[in-house]
Amino acid sequence: MTSSSALPLTISLLDYGAGNVRSVRNALTACGYSVIDISTPDQILSAEVIVFPGVGSYHSAMTVLASRGWEEPLKQYLAENRPYLGICLGMQTLFECSMENSEGDAAKDEVRGLGVLPGNIVKFDSSVRSVPHIGWNGVIPHQSSPVLRYLENSDGHNGSHSSVEEKQVYFVHSYFAPLVANESDPSTWVLTRTTYEGQEFVSSVQRGNVVATQFHPEKSGGVGLDFLKGFLEVSYYIVMPFH
Repeated sequence: MTSSSALPLTISLLDYGAGNVRSVRNALTACGYSVIDISTPDQILSAEVIVFPGVGSYHSAMTVLASRGWEEPLKQYLAENRPYLGICLGMQTLFECSMENSEGDAAKDEVRGLGVLPGNIVKFDSSVRSVPHIGWNGVIPHQSSPVLRYLENSDGHNGSHSSVEEKQVYFVHSYFAPLVANESDPSTWVLTRTTYEGQEFVSSVQRGNVVATQFHPEKSGGVGLDFLKGFLEVSYYIVMPFH
């Protein structure tokens, strides 16, 4: 996707101090979109689309959101079902809580999250698999979505056809959202699932216009750009009626 084909949409980047913001910004601009940084709480509620990339610990992310006055406006933004893309920790914080403390170790008490999705973020069992999960892995769709349209119709921008299941995306994480069949009907919000050394987990979610990935689209080459392209085009047609 080139800048000449991009839709007129401004992306607001929620940077809480994570290390992968530059690569996310580069991926968004490579898709041809304008990107601005959120620096005040008011900018959250006035945003057209929010992208929240995150690496580091769940505890640290939630602490920064609260200390900067971003947590409550972000909860309001999400409750209004406005376009949002969370990446890695930006997906995990959508859940009710996590067991990850500020050092990345298992916490004694649950760390509360944004509470958009039900469930608890837990750590991979290092006694039976390598932790963290680093590298390329596949995704299996749980529901159809226009966000996935370019993954379903092309293979890394070269025009050939392949299914979503054949695509590989890039992961770096030690904690994950378990795929729990009886938890508030996850079929309504699980977008894709992935298996890592025998452990199945949620690799992306969608509830209305709120989308998030455990994988890093900005590190996933053409496949990642296709995912971003699908999300941003859907977001444009949501935002457009209000302009």
